[in-house]
Amino acid sequence: FIISMIPIVELRGAIIFMGGMDVNMVAGMFCCVAGSSLMIVPLILAIRPIIHRMKRSKAFGKLGKALEDTLSDRAPDVSEEGGVKKKMSADAKKFWGVLIFVALPFPMTGSWSGSAIASILDFKLWKAALSVFIGNIFAGAILTAIVALVPEGYTDFVLYAFIALAVIIFIGIYLTSFAKREKRLQEGKEKHGGRSEYELHEMQKEANKNGEVLIKKEYIDDDGNKHIVVGKDENRNKNAVSSMDEI
Repeated sequence: FIISMIPIVELRGAIIFMGGMDVNMVAGMFCCVAGSSLMIVPLILAIRPIIHRMKRSKAFGKLGKALEDTLSDRAPDVSEEGGVKKKMSADAKKFWGVLIFVALPFPMTGSWSGSAIASILDFKLWKAALSVFIGNIFAGAILTAIVALVPEGYTDFVLYAFIALAVIIFIGIYLTSFAKREKRLQEGKEKHGGRSEYELHEMQKEANKNGEVLIKKEYIDDDGNKHIVVGKDENRNKNAVSSMDEI
């Protein structure tokens, strides 16, 4: 129960550990599902505010943006062009997408990752929690069946293989996310005519999403170069922007 609550290890690692113990496999599986599922609702409620605060922090701004991008990249496609039938509602696409993601019995696809993705997707709490919970049950059942079929004495081998697979998947996620960020940056620079213009566009989009106001000032220096200075003043955004030419 306790092992299944630990991030990265969670239900998957707990069930593999269980294979080397003298316990009832079915009862043990539900114990692992219970421990893993205990984290679902707190994570769904906490992830989005935490990332939002990190993004607004000078010290953790880049890390918060990177986490949001990574989770968004792993989230199921809920657009009209996505692989799910168009007649399904957006919430249904999110529900099944998260459920299938968590049901895959691989490292880094457990309740922690699933809950974080559900939080980023921003749909009803009970639907998000239910999708992760059902996915957990499927993953638990699949892994329990696999572990039950492993010959006695080979449990350690399965555990080491699981750890190696977790490391490989983690590195793969990092490299894939980095490549996608670089691709988005290049496409943005080409579309908006340069890195500064693209970053300004992204700042404006983020401000619009959060209901904030960007305070922008343009000026020409002594050499005739044009500069744009942009900032967000928390007090102004809480009250009102009285003078748009101030930062």
